[in-house]
Amino acid sequence: MPRKQRIEYPGAVYHIISRGNYRKELFLHEKTGEAFERTIFEAAERCGWKLYAYVIMSNHYHLVIETPEPNLVEGMKWLQSTFATRFNRLRNERGHVFQGRYKSILVNEDRPLLGLIDYVHLNPMRAKLCTIDELKSHTLSSFPKYFKRTVQPPLDRTTLLSLCDLPDTLGGMRKYQERLKLVDERNPRKRDELAKQYCRGWFLGSAEAKKALAKDIAKSAPNIDWEGVDLKVLNEERWERIVTQEMKRLKMKAPDIQSSAKGAEWKVTIAKRLRKETTAKNPWIAKRLQMGHPNYVSNLVNK
Repeated sequence: MPRKQRIEYPGAVYHIISRGNYRKELFLHEKTGEAFERTIFEAAERCGWKLYAYVIMSNHYHLVIETPEPNLVEGMKWLQSTFATRFNRLRNERGHVFQGRYKSILVNEDRPLLGLIDYVHLNPMRAKLCTIDELKSHTLSSFPKYFKRTVQPPLDRTTLLSLCDLPDTLGGMRKYQERLKLVDERNPRKRDELAKQYCRGWFLGSAEAKKALAKDIAKSAPNIDWEGVDLKVLNEERWERIVTQEMKRLKMKAPDIQSSAKGAEWKVTIAKRLRKETTAKNPWIAKRLQMGHPNYVSNLVNK
């Protein structure tokens, strides 16, 4: 079975989320938050990442980065393993520091990116650690760093303010802060909606952009089963390519799917390849090839 992996390509933009193991409060002990912040900057510098936004909370963190080179996995491995070593040495502890695998959500188009950056910057306020006027007091965030006259690379204030049609100046940042007040929402149900929008799934952008990217990825990586049920659209794009390839090889046309018997030999041939080379399940195969009940597909494939 093809191995599962992250989606990487030059210029990809990601929302990265990770939590402390057992949700422990990693970043409250002996300046561990400041230590992790330094490690983020080191990782970004090593990998050439553009850092659009970040916030470090008591037991989790958010990053918004662009990877000019397809090196997300390499960079995140260095970031989390390096900090884990430093944390365990500092605390005289052993074992895992972060909870499982980090979440990586691809971000496409300017409006979703700006909304995501706002969401990250407003995290301390939504956690009731400060008011929106006090956001600069949460120092473990890109927000107060953007108010410095000279912004430390790899932080990218220019991109943030250009998304708002604002100049890359302190005045532009003050206007951005005023803009945040307009998008601020303290309603708990709204907070849940925002978390669902920005922290779930694998892609942030329009349906058209999502479909186009899925096609590009399926074409460039035809032998990969992508990780997670939320990547179903990527896997289905690959399954479709296999169906198209096999129908062409077997000299079958789209109308033949409906006119042929449910258990036609050519359909079984395609079904067997899908089950052997992909994670396609019987319900999808049965529907796509009009083979009747999924159990019938199973019987034919295993016959």
